[in-house]
Amino acid sequence: MQGRVRHGGDRVPTSDIPSPTPAPAPSTGLVPGSASPWPAGVTPTGEYEAALDYARGGAGHLFVTGRAGTGKSTLLRCLRDSIAAETVVVAPTGLAAVNVGGQTIHSFFGLPPRLIRPDDIRRSRNGRVMRRLEILIIDEVSMVRSDLMAAIDQSLRLNRGRPREPFGGVRLMLFGDLHQLPPVVQEAEVASYLESEFGGPFFFSVGALREGIGTGLLELSEVFRQSDQTLLRVLNRVRDGDAGEEDLQILNERVHPIRTLGEGEPYVILTPTNAAAQRINLAYLDALPTAARTYEAGMTGEFNASAQPTDQILTLKPGAKVMLLRNDPDRRWVNGTVARVSRLTERQVWIEVDGREYEVEPASWEQRRYAFDQSAEKVVETVAGTFKQFPLRLAWALTIHKSQGLTLDKVYIDLGRGTFAHGQAYVALSRCRTFEGLALARPLKPTDILFDASVMGYRDIFPRLV
Repeated sequence: MQGRVRHGGDRVPTSDIPSPTPAPAPSTGLVPGSASPWPAGVTPTGEYEAALDYARGGAGHLFVTGRAGTGKSTLLRCLRDSIAAETVVVAPTGLAAVNVGGQTIHSFFGLPPRLIRPDDIRRSRNGRVMRRLEILIIDEVSMVRSDLMAAIDQSLRLNRGRPREPFGGVRLMLFGDLHQLPPVVQEAEVASYLESEFGGPFFFSVGALREGIGTGLLELSEVFRQSDQTLLRVLNRVRDGDAGEEDLQILNERVHPIRTLGEGEPYVILTPTNAAAQRINLAYLDALPTAARTYEAGMTGEFNASAQPTDQILTLKPGAKVMLLRNDPDRRWVNGTVARVSRLTERQVWIEVDGREYEVEPASWEQRRYAFDQSAEKVVETVAGTFKQFPLRLAWALTIHKSQGLTLDKVYIDLGRGTFAHGQAYVALSRCRTFEGLALARPLKPTDILFDASVMGYRDIFPRLV
């Protein structure tokens, strides 16, 4: 048995290396027959066009980041749907994978949900998929720790039989914002290992991203969520750890006791902990004098609990404040719209949005996997399981983490004893469209705005595209 290499190197267990498979000819042009890569409703910016040109050109890996509300998810979907290449989409969490129509990183690569060491890298059941793979898209890459990114590199080298090429010759397209969702490192021993092995916990610490074809950086700058320039300037300083006394004074003008906001206002309370959000939601639900009904989700195949977009057993009452979790095909609401339950029957739910009543139909979510179709000689998506439930969630309160990616009209931020992670305050503040829609339970303190300056390291590593 040959020796194994440290994560940063270019060797893998040589006894496990399959015969090198010739790489398929690059095919990163547009999908055949598509007149435009941009779907209806998407007006491409110059930055979007630069991303597409870079992706089609096959020049290197791509890291797309940017402030909250700059359209990272929209750009990901556009690139995924328009590039004619063997592509796999993965994400670090089950819910993120479901939302992007992909598979979790750990599931696709067969990795354990813990600190990953060199001995964990083995031949994968997805080996044939990996050998055909041309582009790997990773969403929420900011949550990917350095040990996981290194494992992706080593697994692709091993399973593609190309041990001396970073990521086995596969191109990466990475999407995420380290200022919002940093990787989770709770144990001091793990932090020490990541520091000594890679130089830190962040994905960009892995040397393979700088080797070979390298990685281009695209930092989206045009914010679509907010247009208030004062709010944008304050948010940008909070994001970059530069918020001063004047910024806190501006934000603290929005301190209001919740009772003064009015029950009819669609404020969503954002709180740092899941326990606090659950406590608030149950208290408001129990206080309603109306009768409760429960709705059990229908599930088929394999669908992980962590990927469920709402409760498997959903309890509702007329008058309950809820959030819609899917865009409506008829555009009556969007993902994140806050509504009130108006009527309930054993199998039907009606809501009120902007004074109008609508029936909400159950929605289905799919947990996907990738497989190699031998007859078609290509990588295909398969459905591992489905989750069918009313696309609703109690919405008096949400955790800041679960609000990530949402655009809300009315936000009430209750930090309680304070934030406990880098970027939490920025995520909470940046959910709201307008300064007038923002309210705080108490004045913000400098200690509420936690910032880890080491997240800025990617700017010194990856060359900018524009």
